[in-house]
Amino acid sequence: MLASLLLLLLPPALPVAQEPIERDPTGRAVIYRFDTVETLDGAALQNVSVLVRDGVIERMGPAVVIPANAEIHDYRGTGKMAMPPFVLTHADFLIGDRRGNGGNGRFLAVDSMWLPENWSQDLLEEGVLLVGVDPPGSGLPGRSSVLLADGQVGVPNPLVADLHLKVMVPTGSSGKRLVRDGLKAADEAIEKEAKAKADWEKARADWEAAQKKKAEEAEAAKKADPAKKVGTNGDKAAAGENGEQKGDAKGKDQGEEEPPKEFVAPKLDPNIEPLVDWVRKERVAQIWLDSASDWLHWQDLLGERELPYELVLRHGSGQNFHEVVEQIAATGFRVDVIADISFLPYTRTRANLPAELVAAGVKQLVLSPTSENLSGVRSYRMAVALVVAEGLDRAIALRAMTLEPAASLGQEERITALAVGAPATFVVWSGDPLDPMSEALLVLSEGEVLYDRVKAEKEEQR
Repeated sequence: MLASLLLLLLPPALPVAQEPIERDPTGRAVIYRFDTVETLDGAALQNVSVLVRDGVIERMGPAVVIPANAEIHDYRGTGKMAMPPFVLTHADFLIGDRRGNGGNGRFLAVDSMWLPENWSQDLLEEGVLLVGVDPPGSGLPGRSSVLLADGQVGVPNPLVADLHLKVMVPTGSSGKRLVRDGLKAADEAIEKEAKAKADWEKARADWEAAQKKKAEEAEAAKKADPAKKVGTNGDKAAAGENGEQKGDAKGKDQGEEEPPKEFVAPKLDPNIEPLVDWVRKERVAQIWLDSASDWLHWQDLLGERELPYELVLRHGSGQNFHEVVEQIAATGFRVDVIADISFLPYTRTRANLPAELVAAGVKQLVLSPTSENLSGVRSYRMAVALVVAEGLDRAIALRAMTLEPAASLGQEERITALAVGAPATFVVWSGDPLDPMSEALLVLSEGEVLYDRVKAEKEEQR
């Protein structure tokens, strides 16, 4: 009997924590074997097996245990290699609209796309998986978008519809005025919102204080005369003829209506809204420059502001950016430059601007094709190979075609260095990707084969 009582008085036993049970992977395993894998995280690996399951690289190395019923693709001894896919930050040949100079921040690049049916196929053939597109026009033409070349036909849903604010900095005074006026309008909009919020906070505080005071007065009156019924039709001293509290009527006469419980910001001009986001450091802008003088104009426009931005350097066969490479590098921001061997102005002196930027200290380099059209994409690898032959480090060049542009587009988790646990997103090349004779044979995105050259060629022959 005593033992039974003790058991009843004891607290209920807590459940015992169980050790997590390790389960075998359920997805189908696919093995890819290569002579070389350019992981882009250190030196290239040799004689590598890559085990892919459920869209992820599960194992990678020279000795990988092959699961039962695994699908095996053995490319050893063929010269084939694997590497993360290429990314183009400015595939503006996919834009069909035309727009002049102006403050058009409301526009998105995706709304100006004019895509042929085979746009995705053309990119995948060149080992390109992601592309950014810019709004057409100059000045403040709008915001960029991001597309995934997933092999589908027709107009896709953008991976990202609204990304960078595009800012073009021309040498002319009218162009500078456009940018300066846009920044000024953003400042004024922010100040207007701050004042509106302060006014709302004061109105809300005053109203709540008034309600508290009324409640305290009503409570005091009730304690002073418990028999008195405040607020009833029979109490003419406390209520009007219609039973309405005199205090409430007085409050309504004075405009003491309850302010909104939540602050509602003033509506922004759609053309100014992305500039407001930028000034608040909630958006990154891409600053387009054509010459060293444009850089100086940009510095004048920027003044003492500290804004997040990337630089997009675009120039012809002659350029003078060498005069400001150290200033550009000192910003610490990403620099997007065409992969080209140019010349110093009015000379035959060759200049390797990408290599000069890296030597000056640029850590985040993006290499773009020499022309923003499909022919530029097809000659992209050869252009980069020439820049490498003239002095740019090969590893830096490969990252500048893959990981760095992916980070610029906000897709650094989708396209990463190849490692265990990373997405199985890579291209199988027939040889060195910087050899223009090499071809993209397979393009995988998270383990899914989006492009198979052999299958594509068979379908074309039908």
